Amino acid sequence: MIYRIVNTTKSTTIAYTNTALIKYWGKQDEEQIIPMNNSISITNDTLKTTTTVEFSNEYKSDSFILNGEESKGKIKQKVVTHLSYIREISSNSKYAKVVSENNFPTSAGLASSASGFAALTMAACSALDLKKSTKELSIISRRGSGSSCRSFYGGYVEWLKEDDNGDSYAIQLADEKWFDISNLVIVVNAHKRKINTRDAMKQSMKTSPFYKSRINNINHQLENIRKAIKEKDFTLLGKTAEMDCLNMHYIAMTSNPSLIFWTPDTLKIMKAVIELREQDIEAYYTIDTGANIHILTQPEFESEVLKRIKELNNIEQIINSKIGPGAHEITEHLF
Repeated sequence: MIYRIVNTTKSTTIAYTNTALIKYWGKQDEEQIIPMNNSISITNDTLKTTTTVEFSNEYKSDSFILNGEESKGKIKQKVVTHLSYIREISSNSKYAKVVSENNFPTSAGLASSASGFAALTMAACSALDLKKSTKELSIISRRGSGSSCRSFYGGYVEWLKEDDNGDSYAIQLADEKWFDISNLVIVVNAHKRKINTRDAMKQSMKTSPFYKSRINNINHQLENIRKAIKEKDFTLLGKTAEMDCLNMHYIAMTSNPSLIFWTPDTLKIMKAVIELREQDIEAYYTIDTGANIHILTQPEFESEVLKRIKELNNIEQIINSKIGPGAHEITEHLF
């Protein structure tokens, strides 16, 4: 009797989404995913991706199951490409089975690619016994999804477009215990967005007459956010984040053809946040590439903000998030 030796390695990781305070919008290098500007984000403690990766000589090809369904098309191809990149680093040729679950709407402008690729990168590297530092994981993950490099750290995180050696990766500015902020995620459209973010960035860079102005002035905004974090100045942080959000969407809207992510429900929430401030309830909004909106507030104002938002129509879901931890491994696998 001939026995076949089955060689498998498995690892499971949880990674959390991040919400950009200063946004990444456009790349100077499409292949390496090097951004045009630094960006700063907060890591969320509620919105997470759990991913199990198993490499085995029994598998004849890579497979990817997302939220209980076998993934095909562009999403699967991105995962396979990233696995191939990690295999190249590890000099390992085994195929992988990847099972991933999000506890929030996917591809709806809530940073599922950030948590998804951070979890995939950490789990795959661990399964292949690659001893990588957090900085190195950040660099590897960036090749799959740029913003994923920020999800390896908890708290307040900055993605450097390049350091003195030309490397691009994320660093932690302050941990999750430094400065408590509530991030209320208001879901008005949980469906997958129609606009591809990568294509939208290219379109804005090529066609918006105001794109260069954003890049030329963004260092001042970055300095304001760093200062706000260091001094725990919520007002400066909120005002700067809201202004950068409007700036990014202005660039998108002035692209040709115009890129409009907002819906009438998005605008209603934006207006409600402004009205709350007029009542001395401090809250600010920021919006990524979708109709859904993040409301940043302080814990003492949280209940009043929630009360006002719940009065609005067409709110599908409200996710209450605080500043969260970085990506980490767990022992319980998804298969």
